[in-house]
Amino acid sequence: IKDGDHEAFTKTYQDSIKADPKKPVYSWSTRPDVWIDFHGKHGDIGVGYSDRKDAFGPEVNFGHIMGDKYEEQVLIIKTAWGGKALGRGFLPPSLRDTEAECEAIASAEEKPIEEIKKTHGEFYELMRAEVNGALASIKTNHPSYEDQGYEIAGFVWFQGFNDQFHDTYHNNYLRNMKVFIEDARSEWGDMPFVIGQMGQDADKKGVYPTDKTGELTPAGRIRQAQTDVALLSAFKGNVTCVRTAPLYDMEADAIFSGPGGWQADVEKWRQFGDDRPYHYLGSPLFFARAGTAFAEAMIELTDKG
Repeated sequence: IKDGDHEAFTKTYQDSIKADPKKPVYSWSTRPDVWIDFHGKHGDIGVGYSDRKDAFGPEVNFGHIMGDKYEEQVLIIKTAWGGKALGRGFLPPSLRDTEAECEAIASAEEKPIEEIKKTHGEFYELMRAEVNGALASIKTNHPSYEDQGYEIAGFVWFQGFNDQFHDTYHNNYLRNMKVFIEDARSEWGDMPFVIGQMGQDADKKGVYPTDKTGELTPAGRIRQAQTDVALLSAFKGNVTCVRTAPLYDMEADAIFSGPGGWQADVEKWRQFGDDRPYHYLGSPLFFARAGTAFAEAMIELTDKG
């Protein structure tokens, strides 16, 4: 909130919706010592680096903590495309065009194998282009940059939900994540890696969700894989997994899941969230908590290094 002034923030908001309920005005803060690039948008860190106005993800709290930690200028490059699986859209280069896997997916989806191959790693390549493009355009995007050079200091990965929907994806998540880290490091250097473990619906079905027979569900397999990859000996001390289920906004969940759902008290719901559980209910509290947790984990890794 701008200047930390909650009273002024509330007054500005209330005055704006009195004038036009459809055009609320929020006085969000920014800070010039932390820059951000996101899909063509760039500037000082703040709210709005999202596909929707006045929305944000983990980057806001992450950026503030990093800005407080380091005297050097901080640049966050955020990439985010909804509904993508590590086993397909983000499949790393070293695993592309695996014939048996392509055939399995093509058969399950009743699509030509060549069509499946075209989508393998499509969003990994977009991510690569966004990161490299941002690094090549620092002076253009951030005119106060003084050509001091840069260090790629860490990578945060927060994903997993869409890998539930195909056996090939969730059964191979551990392997795919391991190779993703290796390929990303080949591209951008041996940086610390923070994995945000998927945490939809908190721990309602256990830390590693199981079905009625006691077997891990696809979500359970992905959570387990995200934990296990950070425990591999090759990644000891420079990869960590942060559990996000304990950060889930249970007040928002109670409104969404309670009698009558969020429609029972729309005004109250608007104070807590604006989305479905797969997007963590759109809870700003959750995304603030997640950003803080990712930053603290990253600092712990970099301090060790």
